[in-house]
Amino acid sequence: MMFRNAVRVTVVLAATAVLAQNVQPGTTPAEPSRKRQSPAGPRGPVGNTADDPLGLAAIREQVGDMEATLSRMREVLKQLHARAVKSESADSLSKANLDMWELMVGHLDKELEQLRETLASREDMEVRRVALYKQADAKAEAAAQAGRAAQAARFAEAQKNTTGTATSAGAEQTSVPSPAAPSQPSAVPPTNNAASPN
Repeated sequence: MMFRNAVRVTVVLAATAVLAQNVQPGTTPAEPSRKRQSPAGPRGPVGNTADDPLGLAAIREQVGDMEATLSRMREVLKQLHARAVKSESADSLSKANLDMWELMVGHLDKELEQLRETLASREDMEVRRVALYKQADAKAEAAAQAGRAAQAARFAEAQKNTTGTATSAGAEQTSVPSPAAPSQPSAVPPTNNAASPN
């Protein structure tokens, strides 16, 4: 009976280890991916990143599953130790069975620790990635505001130049007579200054 239980647990652990190694982080769809968009709308390929590009949800799920499996295995290992103490028979089969269980639990402990380290490093990367996106958004907003301010200044300058040119042109028109206006004939008739023959 104990051997069958050990074989069952070994098969379960082997299947868990194989699944944990075959699943690539970030490829398991935890939920439908939503696209990241700024309030102004999509920003192109940089703005269209998934909410979980590093597969943090999948790794957290793997860590939780492995912790649950390890806790069950530790319970079984404690029961095996208790049975071995009660029976006080130190046959080689039960001793080998206990050694196998201890080795499996130790190996899974190491794998769980590696998964936790991977999860911590990816969470740190995610925090840095979000900070970089926020910094890029802030820079883009500052550049847009500076561009709007420069455009408003150019528009105001153009308005000023346009009104200034129109005012100076109007002043020139009032002081200089237009060439199209007819000239007034003088009141004095022209005299002939040529010497008369008398």
